[in-house]
Amino acid sequence: MTHKNSSAYTISIMAILTAFLIIQSFIPMVGYINIIPGLPAVTTIHLTVIIGAVILGTRQGAILGLIWGLISLFRAYTSPGDPLSLLIFQNPIIAILPRLMAGMIAGFTFQHLYQTKIRKTGAMALAGIFGALINTILVIGLTRVLYGHQAAGMYHTDPTRLIIVMLGVVALNAVMEATLAAVVTPLVATPLMRFKRTQ
Repeated sequence: MTHKNSSAYTISIMAILTAFLIIQSFIPMVGYINIIPGLPAVTTIHLTVIIGAVILGTRQGAILGLIWGLISLFRAYTSPGDPLSLLIFQNPIIAILPRLMAGMIAGFTFQHLYQTKIRKTGAMALAGIFGALINTILVIGLTRVLYGHQAAGMYHTDPTRLIIVMLGVVALNAVMEATLAAVVTPLVATPLMRFKRTQ
């Protein structure tokens, strides 16, 4: 594949995935699925970022994560899904950093594992899991650091126990998102990477 074709492929896929991010963010029950009213939604948007990171690399994954973060920030001001999101995602650090790191970690994980004896499908699945989990872990950690007392008031608990309570609240979400990423990432990224090699 020539450099020119490679650049065209990257630009085309980035444009398509960015469009998916926008669609997932603003069409109800596509990117954010509210299972229990008042609690954080299960997200599918991380899949788009992780798949982009796997097929295009760490840098593009980070860019897609940054785009997701900026959309999250905008959405927190225009159409927050729940009280906690209204509180924390209006902070640019919490809205952007975890999303950016999700793309970066997913891309780095795949590139690192793919160079080992781990099969490509396994490397993709692990990249999906790590990308999904880093987003959740950073959101919880930054919320504890920056908004401990406010978030604790929402959950009617002591600030010192906030991490445990938040982990309990989002544990199901985190497991579902990581499992989804582990399954969907290889299914979508594998044919896209084959197409990339034919260009």
